[in-house]
Amino acid sequence: PEAGLRLSRDVILRFVASLGSKRFLILSGLAGSGKTKLAQAFARWLTPTGEDSETSAHVVVPVGADWTGTDAVLGYPDGLDSKRYVTRPALEVIQRAMVAEGDGTPHFLILDEMNLSHVERYFADLLSLIESGDTTRLYQPEKDDNGNECFRSEVDPILRLPTNLFIIGTVNVDETTYMFSPNV
Repeated sequence: PEAGLRLSRDVILRFVASLGSKRFLILSGLAGSGKTKLAQAFARWLTPTGEDSETSAHVVVPVGADWTGTDAVLGYPDGLDSKRYVTRPALEVIQRAMVAEGDGTPHFLILDEMNLSHVERYFADLLSLIESGDTTRLYQPEKDDNGNECFRSEVDPILRLPTNLFIIGTVNVDETTYMFSPNV
């Protein structure tokens, strides 16, 4: 009622069962049909309210038509400052989920309009992590005088997806967007 959504019990059960089985869900449909609102309402219902985007357990990231690599999702090492890693909202919510993994607080990454750009270009690393449960390297850390690794901006160079992270994507089905490959 708060979100202004009216959904059948069957739709809600399918939504919850889908997220419970895979932790990754793509909502597909016509523009304006409530895909993003459903994802936001569900995330708000299950997560504590953060004071701001830096403490929130969910984030909506609008996919840009210019996304040609993983930088918009996973950030990148600063080329001018060897101690800094440039983060993005998607990586930040993944990091917050990793910190809260022990207490089981769910965290949600909502990628809005995933097919505005070629999903294979910006989402391949995350899709691989979802499927394999493995890790990926964000950058190669430098070593200090004692041989200890120096993390950039306190960002661990190895990324894994925590078990309390759920990823929901929305896809508009119309003539202005890219279609996904069968693998996605």
